[in-house]
Amino acid sequence: MLARSIPDFNSYTNNKWQVKAFDERQAELISQKFEISNLIAKLFSIRNIAIDDIASYLNPTLKDNIPDPNLLMDMDKACERILVALKGNEKIAIFGDYDVDGSTSTSCLIRYFKLLGIEVIYHIPDRFTEGYGPNKEAFQKFIDQNVNIIFTLDCGTLAYKEIKFAKDNQIDVIVIDHHQPEINLPEAYAMINPNRLDDTTNLGYLAAVGVTFMFIIGLNRKLRENKWFDDKLNEPNVISLLDMVSLGTICDVVPLVGVNRLLVQKGLEVISKKPNIGLAALIEKANISNKVSTYDLGFKLGPRINAGGRLGKSKHGTELLTCEDETRAADIATELDNFNKERQTIEAHILKTAIESLTPEQTNKKIIFAYGQDWHEGVIGIIASRIKQKFKKPCIVFSIKNGVAKGSGRSIKGIDLGNLIIAATQKDIVTQGGGHAMAAGLTLDEDKIPLLQNFIEDRLTNNNDILIIDDTNLADSIINITAVNSELYDEINQLGPFGSNNEEPNFIIKSTKITFIKEFGENHIRCGLGSDINKNVEGITFRSKNTPLGDAIMNNKGKLVSIYGKIKVNEWGGRRTPQFHIEDIGEEIK
Repeated sequence: MLARSIPDFNSYTNNKWQVKAFDERQAELISQKFEISNLIAKLFSIRNIAIDDIASYLNPTLKDNIPDPNLLMDMDKACERILVALKGNEKIAIFGDYDVDGSTSTSCLIRYFKLLGIEVIYHIPDRFTEGYGPNKEAFQKFIDQNVNIIFTLDCGTLAYKEIKFAKDNQIDVIVIDHHQPEINLPEAYAMINPNRLDDTTNLGYLAAVGVTFMFIIGLNRKLRENKWFDDKLNEPNVISLLDMVSLGTICDVVPLVGVNRLLVQKGLEVISKKPNIGLAALIEKANISNKVSTYDLGFKLGPRINAGGRLGKSKHGTELLTCEDETRAADIATELDNFNKERQTIEAHILKTAIESLTPEQTNKKIIFAYGQDWHEGVIGIIASRIKQKFKKPCIVFSIKNGVAKGSGRSIKGIDLGNLIIAATQKDIVTQGGGHAMAAGLTLDEDKIPLLQNFIEDRLTNNNDILIIDDTNLADSIINITAVNSELYDEINQLGPFGSNNEEPNFIIKSTKITFIKEFGENHIRCGLGSDINKNVEGITFRSKNTPLGDAIMNNKGKLVSIYGKIKVNEWGGRRTPQFHIEDIGEEIK
């Protein structure tokens, strides 16, 4: 079913507005069977959630919805190897990535082993001196410490030479990852990656921390079956690790469907109890006073953990999440908060420079490249994301130094950037690179940047991946301002938690009057939204001052308009105030 356009309508920012189609009969059946409102039933229909799946969707349980870990290739082999290692008191090491997914994966496994009474050593590489993925120098240090097994978390899928080096030194490497592999795999003892070409689980949408959690479940079961737990050692509560799983899953922007949605939902419940000392310290430092949301994970906590890796303190995230001392946790959280502020300053400067450097010829290409000398490598991924959002096209941003370009890319739905970079690596255009559908990292010679852009342009053209800049705002329904209240907000959130591929519903509110306007913060706008029966709801629009959206709001005070956006609730001082977060504004829809 196609979305329905709104005829004879004018958006003041030149966007199109459409209302998503749904099956009216199905929505009616859902409403009656589950005793939910017609609007919420409509949302289920729009999302094509089968009637037989709705009960489980509304009240999911880990027991009934987590797949058997052993369905993943090499899972049982890896778990059996660790059982042998634990029996023989072998030494275990972890090599984790420096982003949030890597930090949470590493922290989960460290904390699980600690619950078993096992101390492991770990290494998080420095983004600038070591780069992404395993390296022989780090492996050699593990070897010098008499390590028998090395886990690589959120990395390792393409580490052929490094894993061969470990194998030649009688070290078993267990890779737990989700990045796109090539046809031939490294000589690891075990490669647990749902994106392996021979894996049939359809769990390729998991973040690395999700795959790590699956391994923990599998290992825990293996230990239970082998009578590992007794009066001296209680079976670990693996559910307690879901706070970190939810954080890594949200921050890696993987689809929030299926198992991912369940892991995040249950993880948010764990976070509400604040059992993790480090995470609790970061929540306090980020001034999150209400119940932690997916927005908080993705835009408040995640950036602070990432800031350590971006500014040369790669271990800080893992140190924080595994910390058991409140004073030390508070100190690390403060450092990460300061790093994040510094990161924001650097990012703003480079983003301005990058956008100013783009010519119409560059922005008209199917993939946008931006590059500059000595741009801070720690923020180029964020810059790529900002440019992607602005132009609605995939983007790679490069920092060039001594003739070598290090790049970080972000993609849009339908274009697998990780595969494109791997293909360019196989053509010897890219020296080193990889990633997944929505993000990739790479290194190449500076003079090969045009060659890479032409290669990707040709691939996109020949594969008929026609990039269409979509300026359409899709709404789930048209409602009146009188419908906006905290009860409706709570009903809507039965479909959450929201994130990638499970987007928060958008609504069009028709015929509402802007009763007052007030600027706040640096560039935000607050306004009153009223109706003929004097229903007033607070409208908020962020980062909108001196933008087409902000100007349109300012020019329509006292007038009837229609608005597009999301229903929210502001919780403060024990009060819950409904809000509408405005993303677009247009003429009155009667």
